[in-house]
Amino acid sequence: MKKFLTLFMIFLSTFIFSNKVAFFYTKDASMVKIIGNFTNFEEKNFKKTTTGIWKYEIDLKVGKYFYRYIVDGKEILDPLNTNYEEYDGKLYNIRKVEEMYIPQKGDSKIKDIYFDVSRKYINPVKSGEIYLSIEFDKSDVEDVSLISNADKVEKNFYSLKDKDKYVFHIFTKSDKLKYLFYIKDGEKIKFGYNDSFFTFDFKHPQIKYFDVPTWSKGRIYYQIFPERFKNGDKTNDYVSTQNWNGPYNRNQLLFDFFGGDLQGVIDSKEYLKELGIEGIYFNPIFEADSTHKYDTKDYLKIDPHFGTEKVFKDLINTFKKENIKIILDGVFNHTGSDFFAMKENFEKQKKSNYLDWYFIKKFPIIKSADNYECWWNYSDLPKLNINNSQVRGYFDEVLGKWMSFGIDGWRLDAVDQIQTSFWSNFIYPAIKNTNKDALIVGEYWKDASDYFKDPSFDSVMNYIFRDSAISYANGGNARNFVNTTNSYLNKYPPQVLNSLWNMLGSHDTERIFTMLHENLWSLKIAVGLQMTFVGAPVIYYGDEIGMTGGDDPFCRKPFTWDKTKWNMDIFNYYKKLIEFRKNHKALREGSYKVLKTKISTIVFERVFNEDKVIIITNSKKIKTKIDLSLDGKYKDILTGNEYTKINYANPRSIMILYKE
Repeated sequence: MKKFLTLFMIFLSTFIFSNKVAFFYTKDASMVKIIGNFTNFEEKNFKKTTTGIWKYEIDLKVGKYFYRYIVDGKEILDPLNTNYEEYDGKLYNIRKVEEMYIPQKGDSKIKDIYFDVSRKYINPVKSGEIYLSIEFDKSDVEDVSLISNADKVEKNFYSLKDKDKYVFHIFTKSDKLKYLFYIKDGEKIKFGYNDSFFTFDFKHPQIKYFDVPTWSKGRIYYQIFPERFKNGDKTNDYVSTQNWNGPYNRNQLLFDFFGGDLQGVIDSKEYLKELGIEGIYFNPIFEADSTHKYDTKDYLKIDPHFGTEKVFKDLINTFKKENIKIILDGVFNHTGSDFFAMKENFEKQKKSNYLDWYFIKKFPIIKSADNYECWWNYSDLPKLNINNSQVRGYFDEVLGKWMSFGIDGWRLDAVDQIQTSFWSNFIYPAIKNTNKDALIVGEYWKDASDYFKDPSFDSVMNYIFRDSAISYANGGNARNFVNTTNSYLNKYPPQVLNSLWNMLGSHDTERIFTMLHENLWSLKIAVGLQMTFVGAPVIYYGDEIGMTGGDDPFCRKPFTWDKTKWNMDIFNYYKKLIEFRKNHKALREGSYKVLKTKISTIVFERVFNEDKVIIITNSKKIKTKIDLSLDGKYKDILTGNEYTKINYANPRSIMILYKE
C-alpha cells in the first residue's frame, strides 16, 4: 500500500492544483517535522496516518515555496521530490502551487488519485478473491490497467457523478497478491514506485473478508405477515377472532385478530410452489400481544396463536424439502412492555435486577414514554440497552435457539436505531459463527454503505430501488431511475448487489397497486423492473393477486383466498416473470448495463456468459424512438413476438427480450 501511495506523492511533491497542499514522508521515523518559507522557517510537526505514512497539510496561495524536512532531529531534503534550488545559501526542495486544475484526458496531469486502505478500494471477499477499485476526478485519465500475479482479472469502468471508477475483480491461487496500477494519461504511464508491486496478504488480511451466501444471489422471496396470511388451525384462535373476509375498519386492522398462523403457511405450500417463490421472510413470530408482534413478550417462544415449536419445525422441514429458505425477523432494538425484564422494572422499581436493560429516566417507573426511552415514543416498545452484557447474552441465546431449528437467516429490524458496532461486532459474528451460510438482512431505508464496511449485514431491504421503481412506473423520468439506482450499484460492495432485497411493498408501506393508482400497466412496469433488475425480488403477500391497501394498517388486510376476487392478469404476470427469472442466470447474477435512456424509456441488458436478456420499458403515454439493433433474433416473453431491431418503445410498456 505504502509503495503505491508513494507514486502519487512523487507527483504531488512537485505540483499541486489546489490551495490545500500535502507533504509526505514514507519511511519509518519517530518524529518528522517541516520547515520552509511558508512556516517562517519554524518547525511544524507531521502527523502519522493509519497507513503508516507521515503527512503535513497546509493552505497555500498560488506561488513557489521552499522547504526541508527534519527527521528524528536530522535536517534532510524531501526524498520524494527531486526539484530543489538554492535559497539563502542552502539547498531547499521547491513546491509550486498552481491555479485550480480542470481535469482533462491526455494532458499528462492527474489532479487526484483516490485509493486507500478501506473496503471502498480494497474489498476482500474470501481467500483468493478480492475487488480492487481506484477513482479519479471525472475525465482526468485515459485508462487504467492492473498488473498482478492473479490467475484471472475482470475489469469494469463506471462513470460516476463526479468521478471515474475502475474496478478489478481478481482471482488468484497465491496467498499473496502482488499488484500495481498502470495509469495512462497522455504520453505518461504512471505506475508503482520504482516498478515495484505492493501486496495483499490473504493469510493476514488488512480488511475483513466479506462474502454473502451464494444461495441468496437473485433469489425470489415472499414476505408473510403471519396473522393475516392464512388460518390453518382454528383451535389456536383468539376468542374474538374477526371475520377473515371483512368488511374491515381501521381499528379492526390495527388491534383485532383474524387467525392467521404457521399451519396456514404450511397448508399454502402448493400455492407458494405454483407462484414460484424460493424463500419466505416472516414478520415476527415470537410471543407478543399485538397483531404485528414487534412488541415481543418472549423471544424464546413461538406465539401460541401462531402455533407451537413442533409446528414451526414442521414448517421448516416442509419448505426445506422444496428448497424454500426461511428468514425470521429479529427485533433487538426494543421489547414489549410486558417482556420479563421490563415487567420486573414495573413491579420492583429501584430494586429490579433489570434497570440497566433499559434507559430509565425517572422513578416511579410507570408505563409512559416520559419514564423510559421508547421506540418512537411508544410506551409499549421500551428501548433496550444493547450495550448491557446480559442483554447481549440473552440475544445470543435467542439466535442460537432458532438457528438450531434450521432457519436460513435473519431480517433485522430498525437497524439505524442501534449503533453500527452492535451489528458488526456482535450480531453478525454471532450468526456467522453458528452458520456462515446464513443470510443477514438489515432494515434500512437509505444509503446502506456504512453497514457493509466491517460488515454488519449481507443485504438490506432496498427501499432505494422501491422508491425509484415506483416513481418511474408512475410516469417518471428514465434518467432519474438510472441515476438513483446507480448511486448504490456503484457504491456498495459488488458481492452484495445480487442479494439486495428489491421490494415494491411491505407491512410498512402502501400496497404497490394502490401506490400506482391501480393502473395495470404501471404495475407491470414496476414488477417487470423488480423481476429483471440487479438484486433479489421480495413479494409482499397478496401483491401478486392485486390486493390493495393504503398505509398501515390497510396494507395488512387478510389475504384474499377467494380466487374469484383475484386479478388473474396480475397473478399470471407474476408467475410468468418469476419462472422466466428462475430460468435465466443473467437475471440472477449477471452483469448490468444501461444501453439507452431517452425521456421516459430505459433500455438495459443483463448478461451471464452466453445468457443475455434485454429490457425495454417506457413509463409515459408517448411513443419513443430508440433504433436499437439487436445481435440476432430475440423473443419478447410477454407477447411472443420476435425482433432483430426495435425502432420504438410503445407508450406505457415493457418488453423482456431473450435469445431462444
